[in-house]
Amino acid sequence: MTVFKTLFSHRAMLSVWPLIALCTLLMVIDAAGPLSFQRPAIAEGQWYRLLTGHFLHSNWPHLGMNMAGVLVLWSIHGHFFSVRKYWLYLLLLSFGIGLCLYGFSPNISLYVGLSGSLHGLIAYGAVKDIRCGEKTGYLIIVGVIAKVAYEQIVGASSDVEALIDSRVAIEAHLFGLLCGLGLALLEWRGIKKPEA
Repeated sequence: MTVFKTLFSHRAMLSVWPLIALCTLLMVIDAAGPLSFQRPAIAEGQWYRLLTGHFLHSNWPHLGMNMAGVLVLWSIHGHFFSVRKYWLYLLLLSFGIGLCLYGFSPNISLYVGLSGSLHGLIAYGAVKDIRCGEKTGYLIIVGVIAKVAYEQIVGASSDVEALIDSRVAIEAHLFGLLCGLGLALLEWRGIKKPEA
């Protein structure tokens, strides 16, 4: 299937395009105040922010980069998802990353962006590629692990931080990678046939 057909398929119209519309709408109406990941607000019981912060962005270039990532990932791994599974996994990844940020990254007081979830989706898709015999899955998983490891050791790109006018939450990338691998493992264990 061509990239065009993949991006404009019925499943894409109910998956990635509504996601792009949602994130764009939230940017237009400037919903960061009531919906962003804010540690003090979460501590006061606003747990929904663990999820909703992922669909907000610091500025238009930040939104543009993440939405381009959504389209690229769908063109590579969209065939692994039904509409329901895409939304379920996106929400599970986003909430899981939010929990990890809250529990393990006390230095992060404010967070917005979808990049952690995108790291989770690409890790999940790479493992699916590998399980389906696609050698490119190995390249993708090695690449995303190397990128995340590099960020953890060296830090984020100062050029990207300047572009998005915010600190890059490399912790979200790490937690996204781990959550994506976890989802792939859980799915694999769930469909693996028990030995007789």
